[in-house]
Order: sequence, then structure tokens, then C-alpha cells
Amino acid sequence: MERENSAAAELLDRGLEQLGIGLDDHARRRLLLYCEELRKWNRKINLIARNTSLPDIIEKHFLDSLTLLPVLGEVAPGSGPLLDVGSGAGFPGLVVKIAGPARRVLLLEPRQRRSVFLRHIIRTLSLEGIEVSTARVEDDDTRHGCEYFSVITGRAVADVAGFLEMVAPRVGPATIVACMQGPTGKQGWRQGSLAGGLRCLGWREIVLPFSGSRRFILLFQAIH
Repeated sequence: MERENSAAAELLDRGLEQLGIGLDDHARRRLLLYCEELRKWNRKINLIARNTSLPDIIEKHFLDSLTLLPVLGEVAPGSGPLLDVGSGAGFPGLVVKIAGPARRVLLLEPRQRRSVFLRHIIRTLSLEGIEVSTARVEDDDTRHGCEYFSVITGRAVADVAGFLEMVAPRVGPATIVACMQGPTGKQGWRQGSLAGGLRCLGWREIVLPFSGSRRFILLFQAIH
């Protein structure tokens, strides 16, 4: 395990350097402990695919989530609250919280076992200003102390238009909705495309550092 933890640290550092993302040592240590706990828990419950290699865990879950940071710095600067819909094992919402602890985060995850894991990580890392709600976005009608969220995220959304319809009640005038998608994630979206009362602002294309896989972050905002 010690050798694997050292390998995880090396992979994380190399990926951050290639992506040009800076993290302080505290955030880095928290991410590595999170990764270690994820791998332990994944032997018992289905958090990510069981056969996922360590390099793929670091690249396709942790580094992929971290690619959201520079985008948020551009389109949603500051520490306004973030809603992560269908958080799963915590990607990207929990990773974003670790990297930027001042931001309040709500993780929505309808599957009980995954919610238990998320709460375990929050306790283990002594994170504050983050909640887990075991609910679907269309069923969870509470605001959790937020009139509106500054950012709403969804990762690997199968139906982007349907997702926008679901989150629309949570969208305020300045809310940015960020859909993190795979290599085919643009799905015909264009700047100015409309869905759910939101307009597509465009997208950011990212290339992951080890595999060279492409990712797209589609950005939406309410029609004014």
C-alpha cells in the first residue's frame, strides 16, 4: 500500500504540472487520502469500475475533476456555493471543495451507499461547509441555506438538455451550469443554443495529461 500511495502522489503531481494547476500541500495530501479511501471502499461497494487502474483513477477522476478549477476561476470566480448533481463518489464536487475549501458545496447523490462514502470522506478530511443530500435533484426541493447556487455541476451527463430542465429551478440570474463531458460531449451544442431556459455560453476543451483523452466542459447560464 505504501508503494501504491507513493505512486499515486507521483501521478497526481505529474498530472497537476502538465495541466498547469497549482494546489497547496494540504489540498494535495487530502486528495491522496481521499484516493486511498476510495480504493479501499471500492473493494466492497461499487463506487467506480472495479478494474480501474491507479493511473486511471488519478487521471480520469481526480485530475479530470480538477480541470474544472481554471474554468470556474474564469466564469464563476469567488467562493459562491456549488451544487454537484449526481455526485457519485464525489467527482467533481468533493474534489473542488478540497481544492477550494472556502466554497460551500452541496453534493446530491441518490444512492445510499455512495452517500455514506461521501460523508465518511468529509469526516475523515475534517471538511466544513459541505453537505450531502441523499436525493435526486428533482426531489430535493430544499435550498440548504442557498437562495441560488453560483455553480451547478454535472459529470458525464447522458442527456444534457434533460439535465438543464431538471436543474432549472435551482438556477439564478448569475448561476453557471457546467456539464463535464467526454470526447463526444459537445453533442451538437453551439454557443447560443437554448434548453430549459438556459443559453449555452460555449465550452472549454481539455486534454487529459496521460491518456490524451479529450474532455469538454459545456457552460450554460439563464436567459436574461
